[in-house]
Amino acid sequence: MKKVKLVVWMLIVVFVVVVIYQNKDFFWETKKSLTINLPLIPPQYKTLPEVELLFIFGIFFAAGLLVGIYLMFGRGLKKKKTIKSLKTQVKEESEKAVGLEKELRTVLGGESLPPDNTVKTDPALQATDANPGGQTPTGDNKP
Repeated sequence: MKKVKLVVWMLIVVFVVVVIYQNKDFFWETKKSLTINLPLIPPQYKTLPEVELLFIFGIFFAAGLLVGIYLMFGRGLKKKKTIKSLKTQVKEESEKAVGLEKELRTVLGGESLPPDNTVKTDPALQATDANPGGQTPTGDNKP
């Protein structure tokens, strides 16, 4: 999937470069000035100096790119924060379970608990004990 995404982005970049190259007179030699018609801006600042269209397109492209990067990293940071809080919650619950097991041992007067009632804190051990023999619920063996 990563290679397909890379190829698609390369095609898009090549397409943009070809369009700009074929229309270089329009992009490099046409100068435009932007006007901003907002009531709060003084009249002498409403018209920006003339610049090439390529520069204007580049500014808007960079602004869109920055917004996209911000949105992409914002979601990732939110997910990272959620994962961190869930990991601490799992750790707290595991510690609580170990404490309850110790309390149960003291209540029982030092008797040993059956192996099925022991609390395992290692997730790898829980995964192997949950499916003994490597069989699926249908009874087929895993490959």
